[in-house]
Amino acid sequence: MPKWDVNFDMQLDLQNQELVSCVAKVDALASVICAIPIPPRTKEALDTLNILRAVRGTTGIEGTELTELEVRQIMESPPNKPVLPPSRHREEQEARNAEQLMYYVAKEVNRNRNLPLTESLVCKFHEIITKDIDYPNNIPGKYRTYAVCAGTYVPPETEEEIRHSMREFIRWFKEGAPAHWPVVVRAIVAHFYVVSIHPFGDGNGRTARGIESFLLYQGGVNARGFYSLANYYYSHRDKYVRLLDHVRFETNGDLTPFVLFALRGLVEELNWVHGEVLADVKLIAFRDYAREQLAVYDKLGTKVGERMLYFLLTLGEEPVSLTAIRRGEHKLSRLYRNLTSKTLSRDLEFFRKQELVVIEGDELRANLDIMTRYTPPYELTKEPHRRL
Repeated sequence: MPKWDVNFDMQLDLQNQELVSCVAKVDALASVICAIPIPPRTKEALDTLNILRAVRGTTGIEGTELTELEVRQIMESPPNKPVLPPSRHREEQEARNAEQLMYYVAKEVNRNRNLPLTESLVCKFHEIITKDIDYPNNIPGKYRTYAVCAGTYVPPETEEEIRHSMREFIRWFKEGAPAHWPVVVRAIVAHFYVVSIHPFGDGNGRTARGIESFLLYQGGVNARGFYSLANYYYSHRDKYVRLLDHVRFETNGDLTPFVLFALRGLVEELNWVHGEVLADVKLIAFRDYAREQLAVYDKLGTKVGERMLYFLLTLGEEPVSLTAIRRGEHKLSRLYRNLTSKTLSRDLEFFRKQELVVIEGDELRANLDIMTRYTPPYELTKEPHRRL
């Protein structure tokens, strides 16, 4: 098994066309996402979803196979109330620790936006990641004192080598070439070096990905909720591991292939978040538009109008069964409890004519796509309002 001699003479092609393009896309997406105002409840839901995906990803890479439902249940339960059976205590604790690290990072960065990456901070991350887990020969927050094999290679073997490598890494990261690199590139490179030095007895991958997430969060790239590349790495685990070795042994000291791989993942993650945020904004815009349409036809302030407004505010992207409404099996049914079926039909016809809903067979949903008419490019026209 080959040994990788840690060095800080590795090169990075910052002029690579795809690298430049990916960095620009990350900056643009993060800026747009951050600038979109969303309600607190939506932000909280998005935060939870992002953390859930990151927790599942960073633990899954190491072989902890938790479902998203299990991770969600763990996140929603207090620490003193186990979710999984005792035989899976380690898996549950790994998920709790991964979540705890994210909240720790958010708290510390919000307290000090210029918090530097130091050895003590790396050790603190590892302490949180491996707390209360009985890994053999691992002491939370302490460098290992023995040689190990890390998958397909041998990292620094003695405690002295580890301390020297970590000290030189922090110095180089602060004062060397990375000081002038884009924040997203710095985060990925920091991940590569920490996971390659492999300074701890266990939890090195999770610690390295935690450092990456910390630098992304600090740099404002985690613009809406705390997310990381862990989910992407998990989805492409084989390629992730293969590229780490490829850069160590086959590129003649060129970091670019691994950085490009990670950047593609970051663009993918940001596009996903961007889509989630825009979907929520579109729903909010649709509800405002629905209210405006009811006002145009003088329905607001009346019992009919209030019923119609509540109906439209309840709808979303998910389809609703018309049969369920008519049979009283849906929460919208109570709007028509003491009314005739003709009233429901009349309301639905109004919604359909105003293009507020889409009806396909027995399914009804909000016509959110109508909001694309009011995003560029569009014609500036003014149509007279007609009353029914």
